[in-house]
Amino acid sequence: LLTGFTLIELIVVIAVIALLLAIVISNFPQLKLQYALSRISYKFAQDLRGAQNMALTSLQFRDSGGMLQNISGYGVYVDIGILGNKKYIIYADEASQQPGNQRYDSLDYIVETIDFGLTEQGIVIKEINNVVGNKVSVNFNSSNINTTITQSTQNNVDFVFALESDLTNTKIVSVNTSGLIEAR
Repeated sequence: LLTGFTLIELIVVIAVIALLLAIVISNFPQLKLQYALSRISYKFAQDLRGAQNMALTSLQFRDSGGMLQNISGYGVYVDIGILGNKKYIIYADEASQQPGNQRYDSLDYIVETIDFGLTEQGIVIKEINNVVGNKVSVNFNSSNINTTITQSTQNNVDFVFALESDLTNTKIVSVNTSGLIEAR
């Protein structure tokens, strides 16, 4: 009895592998964008949780001069009109007037400005749902267990991230006034 592969069997296996490889390679740019969309939405949710954790631990903010500043909380600010649809700010809510105003303004300290357009091309913040306008501050405060959402029309806000090339392909990050942060 002869064992082994015939030449026909070998050619069929190679053709099937080549076909599968061609399908994967032709879809690679779309897969790469889909993963970038997931990364950005999950990073945004992590940044929200980070601001929430800093507020709950009553962490003082060290400014650019090295001075510790009293703050009343931390938050994330998104303004599609001014910052654009690829940036957001993590801020410390200045507390010269206790408590702070629980929204981002020019008196607050910028912890970090995130410009995800530099690292993940092709992803945008498509819209912000359940708010008046295209800007919102999500503020976490250690003395108030509720999360403050400015310009909110409901008890939650949805940040919709999308592919620039296909605005129907989206991921949503939701935050409610109880502090629950969900990426879906």
